[in-house]
Amino acid sequence: MKHLKHCSDMMKIFIPLSLIALLVGCTAGNSIKNEGSEINSTEIWNVKEEDSITSTVETPISIEKKEISILEKRMIEAGLVDIQSVNPTIQTDVKYATTDNFMGRILYEGYDKVYLQPEVAERLSKAQKALQEIDSTLTLLVFDGTRPRSVQQEMWDALDSIPFNERVKFVSNPKNGSIHNYGCAVDLTIMNKYSGGWLDMGAGYDDLRKIAYPRHEAKFLSSGELTQLQVENRKLLRQVMKTGGFWVIETEWWHFNAISRVKANELFDIVE
Repeated sequence: MKHLKHCSDMMKIFIPLSLIALLVGCTAGNSIKNEGSEINSTEIWNVKEEDSITSTVETPISIEKKEISILEKRMIEAGLVDIQSVNPTIQTDVKYATTDNFMGRILYEGYDKVYLQPEVAERLSKAQKALQEIDSTLTLLVFDGTRPRSVQQEMWDALDSIPFNERVKFVSNPKNGSIHNYGCAVDLTIMNKYSGGWLDMGAGYDDLRKIAYPRHEAKFLSSGELTQLQVENRKLLRQVMKTGGFWVIETEWWHFNAISRVKANELFDIVE
């Protein structure tokens, strides 16, 4: 009996001790888990922080600035201005910067802008405003402005199969200088600014045929080779250009002068 009582007493002591040990073990386990969570959390924070640092020190993307061409530098040195810096609503399609011209090759290497004498550019802007007052969906589309005499010479030489008296109707003799060479003439048409389509003038730009001559419009209208709409489109171009102080030449519906060759020679130097 004493033995049983002794065992009973030992059990009473053992059970509380076991519970205490179990509780201590659970606390320690939770502590370890908590420490592990803290370590993982710190590691994640460190990764995010490193990513953040990396993103802030990324090398910025450099935008390559287009180098000004030799031809454009000559225009600037001559005191000429880019027409789109005067009126950015005027559109350009510089044909001699492409192969889409009567020469079939690029004549303006690396240069696809239109420069004019400052006063002439202002007058062109006035013509643009006059056009958009008539119809806000339309805009002037400029093919050429100042043309170096060296390019004029290339054009002149390319047409050497045409008799002299006919050739001068299309390309001015470089020896005398063209009004284009002074920055006082412009080649252009009218375009719908939404569709990009040109108004139909009955003949293309740089068309050598007589149907392109303004002075023969009545003849071709009467023969049916020009329509009334085509003639009216030409008249609209002449009307708005006249508002800016320009006049069309007799042999090219697209070519307008701001001043005479004599006056240009008095005021300005030729761009060679």
